[in-house]
Amino acid sequence: MNSFIKNGKKEIYKITFLLLCFLLLSCIVVYFIFHVLDNLNKDKKKHTEGFQWRPESTNKFLLIQHDINRDKVFDVNTIQDNQANQAEVDYFNKNGSWPWSKETKDLYVEAIKRNPYIRTFPEGSLHYAMSIYNETAILRVLSYQAKEGQFLLHGVSLKNSSGNKLEELPNGFGDFVYNDDGEPLLFKDNSKDIIRCNANNGLNLERVTYRGKDPIFGSQLHSVSKVDYNDLERTVPGFTFLHGPCNPCVALNDPPDYSCPFQFKEKKDDNTVTTNIWKKLWNI
Repeated sequence: MNSFIKNGKKEIYKITFLLLCFLLLSCIVVYFIFHVLDNLNKDKKKHTEGFQWRPESTNKFLLIQHDINRDKVFDVNTIQDNQANQAEVDYFNKNGSWPWSKETKDLYVEAIKRNPYIRTFPEGSLHYAMSIYNETAILRVLSYQAKEGQFLLHGVSLKNSSGNKLEELPNGFGDFVYNDDGEPLLFKDNSKDIIRCNANNGLNLERVTYRGKDPIFGSQLHSVSKVDYNDLERTVPGFTFLHGPCNPCVALNDPPDYSCPFQFKEKKDDNTVTTNIWKKLWNI
């Protein structure tokens, strides 16, 4: 009887041991399965969020650019991360130029014809630009040259409603050189505040007020205050949101976020409320 009980206990211990080994092995297998799936998801997410070229495509692209644009430096990591996909670089490697839509080509030619400083044959300039800029990049370049882009990059000058005694120009100061707007060319009028996007502060809006010169070192003093984008329409003349208040500075993100369309009139008689390049980017 005792031997039977002892043998029964041994079998129970043996079965228990085998069950524990099986559970441990199952846990190890499940862990590795989930680990592999997680890595696959990360890799899939990486390729979804950005464009990853095949190594041979990258090498061929750099060789072609070294031949036709050897004075230019191309950051392939930036280009393939959020600008041009594999199909686009394959097109470039075959044709020596990036694929642009007809609308983008028309926008570029329009910008060239409108440029008062550079006069060139539009078709020749177009072909040269297509050998350098992919479509995403050239749209961004063109957008920065438009009035909306200039507003985002450099801000807008506004008179300080309370005045600025520290920065008022003396009578006749600089009155011998004026631009078309009546502003002196040789001297910056710091009596006006600037509302702009701050790229170093999360692309938030800020207002810069100049406070005169440092009495010891002569450096320019200024103060900075935050600006609520909900107040832009009341603060900046000619500024209007198209789809309700939002942060317009998000268009300066990398990659850009074109989710905050607005209208901006540089002058009172400005009849062009929205430029064509920004109509395309905002899809309006």
